[in-house]
Amino acid sequence: MKRTLTVVGAAALGLLVMTASAVFAQGGGDGFPPQTALFNDALLLARALPFIAALGIAFGVWQGRASRRQPKSAPDSPVVIRHDFGTVIAHWLNGLGFIIGMISGGIILRWVQRPDDLRTVFAFHYIGAGAIIFAIASHLTQNAITGGLGLIPRSFRDVTEGIGELIEYSGVFGPAGAAFGLKIPKAIRKPIAEILISFGIAPPKRLGKFLPAEKIFSYLPWLIIITVIVFTGLVKVFRYLYPFPLTFVAQMTALHDLFTALAVIMLVIHLAAVTLAPRNWPLLVSMFSTRVSRKHVEQWHPAWFKQLQAAEQQPTSASRSAPAADDGAMAQAGQAKV
Repeated sequence: MKRTLTVVGAAALGLLVMTASAVFAQGGGDGFPPQTALFNDALLLARALPFIAALGIAFGVWQGRASRRQPKSAPDSPVVIRHDFGTVIAHWLNGLGFIIGMISGGIILRWVQRPDDLRTVFAFHYIGAGAIIFAIASHLTQNAITGGLGLIPRSFRDVTEGIGELIEYSGVFGPAGAAFGLKIPKAIRKPIAEILISFGIAPPKRLGKFLPAEKIFSYLPWLIIITVIVFTGLVKVFRYLYPFPLTFVAQMTALHDLFTALAVIMLVIHLAAVTLAPRNWPLLVSMFSTRVSRKHVEQWHPAWFKQLQAAEQQPTSASRSAPAADDGAMAQAGQAKV
């Protein structure tokens, strides 16, 4: 309860400052873009963003408290909750917002032919931005309440195991984790695997809830990309309320465009990663259903399974101690393997 009050209090104070500054900011006049219909649309978005963030925070508080009360597994249940409802909503809302933003941004940047009237394109771009802001506010708030840090890399071992996991897709370490079960003759793959292992590069033997490659090569890159895109996007929007220096706006615009291109590349990698290894398909399904089979967890995620069993022995605190509530600190924006 104390953690919830702290999060809500800090968020409320920040939103109060943002909302007040947005309401009393003037917009228009010297130092601002020309006051066209596009200007008025951007101004509306700038004034609406604090309220969209507030809704996201409220949703995050609701889902965070619900997640802390919800048992994640039971000995007699055939399934385990890997993601709670709030995480799934934030993930797909963030993903939808990014897809809308990428498509509309590609049109704005002339990656494809522009229509004569860009106002509708910008409107879709702003809708995507609103969805992303809601999802991020919800995600950060929920994980602040639940203490979710499971997707944050903790040590250099996460890096080496993540690299080992990516190499495992090639079949070097055997067909179990290879893309589409690829089988390489043992006489070929064994010497290569031994060399890699001698350098400390090997897939993990006891997986936890989240895969090392998921932490290093998905969540972390998405965290950086989303942070830059959101910050630069806010500068581009709030320039309609505040007379930012034109040089600063131009720099932020260049960064925004660059990281939009990186996001497109990252999305392709993300989609490839979640479909390559059949072993990880149940984890993809869990981003829709919130659940994964208990048998799959026992077979492929023994460290997580052991933690779930320990939590099941303490029913009064299971909902707080179960690591399945730990859904990371920023983004969903995305994962290398969900």
